[in-house]
Amino acid sequence: MNRIVVLPDHLKHMIAAGEVIEGPFSVVKELVENSIDAGATEIDVQVQDAGLKRIYVKDNGSGIYRDDAPLSIKEHATSKISDISGLQSISTYGFRGEALSSICSISDFVLLTRHEDEETGSRIESRNGSHSVTGYAGSRGTTIIVDNLFFNMPARKKFLKAKKTELRTIRETLLRMSLAVPHVSFSFEVDGKREITLPPADGFHERVKQVFGASVYNSLYYDELSDLKVKLSGFLSRPDYMRNTRSMQVLFINGRSVEQKYLSYHLARAYEAVMPRGKYPAAILFMEIDPELIDVNIHPAKREVKLFDQKYIDSMIFGLASKVLNRAHLIPEKIFSGAAAHAAESVLFKKSVEFPDTSAAEYNSLPRNFRTPEVLPANAERYSSADFSLRSGVDLTAGSLLFDSAGEILDAVSGGVDFTEPDGDFRRIIGVIFNTYILVEENEKMHFIDFHAAHERMLYDKLSKGYELETQELLFPVQIELTTADFPLVMDNIESFSSCGFEIDEFSDKSVVVRSVPAAAGNYKIEELIKNMIDNIRDEKDNNDLHERIISSLACHSAKRSGDSLSSSDMKTLAGAVFSGGIELRCPHGRPFLFTINKNDIERMFKRL
Repeated sequence: MNRIVVLPDHLKHMIAAGEVIEGPFSVVKELVENSIDAGATEIDVQVQDAGLKRIYVKDNGSGIYRDDAPLSIKEHATSKISDISGLQSISTYGFRGEALSSICSISDFVLLTRHEDEETGSRIESRNGSHSVTGYAGSRGTTIIVDNLFFNMPARKKFLKAKKTELRTIRETLLRMSLAVPHVSFSFEVDGKREITLPPADGFHERVKQVFGASVYNSLYYDELSDLKVKLSGFLSRPDYMRNTRSMQVLFINGRSVEQKYLSYHLARAYEAVMPRGKYPAAILFMEIDPELIDVNIHPAKREVKLFDQKYIDSMIFGLASKVLNRAHLIPEKIFSGAAAHAAESVLFKKSVEFPDTSAAEYNSLPRNFRTPEVLPANAERYSSADFSLRSGVDLTAGSLLFDSAGEILDAVSGGVDFTEPDGDFRRIIGVIFNTYILVEENEKMHFIDFHAAHERMLYDKLSKGYELETQELLFPVQIELTTADFPLVMDNIESFSSCGFEIDEFSDKSVVVRSVPAAAGNYKIEELIKNMIDNIRDEKDNNDLHERIISSLACHSAKRSGDSLSSSDMKTLAGAVFSGGIELRCPHGRPFLFTINKNDIERMFKRL
């Protein structure tokens, strides 16, 4: 065994830096936190080459006294605390004095600062472990320039994610921090191009609207819950607004964004009755608590905190979500528009209604609960089965329409469909059960096909095997308002969208216009489809499979869904593909879609064997 030695200071600093600085986003986070602690109301962040070449952070805070400036880059030198009592009641973002010291040890570093009480300040330059201090006569506040991050840590640099991913993480980190300090203005520039401008906001409501957009803000409820120890407030999803990921679930404790292990679980408990499978509620929560009742000194990057009573805090989160859901909910106005409004009025107020000019497309746009015999288009017989494709609804020519006791269309009844495959096997399609599964009889077997997953596999295989996508130009281009984080995400991946059949142009600094879509998308809502695809891109693990994830999302959202009606032709096409042996019997997500029961199994149930 080798002899024990004391590590040199520069190596100790590099080890410490590895705990505090995970990537370029960590540098931005630490520097912006210092700016906020210094009372800054304006913070400008600029990055080059995803932060690896340069990170520039400038603020108008109080600045650092000239005599103290050299100490700012020394390990464990801080102005935030001075004794053990300060550690027990931390009210600032920083307190360990590790950030600047760690950043200096793994980059070429320049600090420019002038305290508001002094006429001249200091310029500190650190390169290759050596420091120099000169005078600085600039404006009040602090500017820090970090060049060549990880230049002396090639192993850490090697394991960084793709540059687009690192850049997205910086962007999302900055936007998340901005939510807790609405009075501070932020600007963010990438490779010389301004991406984000957030002016000072008049409170949390305006800042949430700035970051996520008016449409998302209007889909959230705001509420509060408090007692003698804790105040919890925040913005949570309305029952009709769910997300595809948990990316919009965030908890701030005394202004600090923290990872709460069971946050998503307690939100899911509250939203269980209204949350579709695979969807998640949004929650932007702010907790105010006595600093002496929490410990923020348990994680090197300060992402986690220890609370005085975790179960109590969990119950408050669940309680606030339950309070939001227990209020009276307004029905979105968009439901009552056009033909849907006419149909809704007739159902709600028992009025008779006529549809002399209702088209097949208008009829299919109605909510399913409004598709009753009374509102069936009077001229329905004019429409051929071509008007109701695999993406869009009931084949009125396939047979009679079957309604349930509430008047909802269940299916087009055709009495079964027989079809024979090339191998000679004879099969008969019984129909659709539970609005989800195609039931097929074959000799002495009964097959159940999840038609959404089967159709999704068919579309995915065509798209992934170089199938040339047919595009359709929109008669009326669709303008989509995006969040401040999502807009650059779309523009960065515009070529991938284009390769999948989307024609998307920049419309404004936070919106795009969609001019063409893949024909496979059918009547799927364009805005919802684009935003679902954005969620998939955001959750990427590797940029190399971006195209694959986009076509997977396109296939999923273009496929027939549970509750959609199938014509006899649709069922025959899907069943034929499933039994052809030419497709994998799992959807792109890995879920199987074909199950079989033998006649003998059924006869055993009835004690016939």
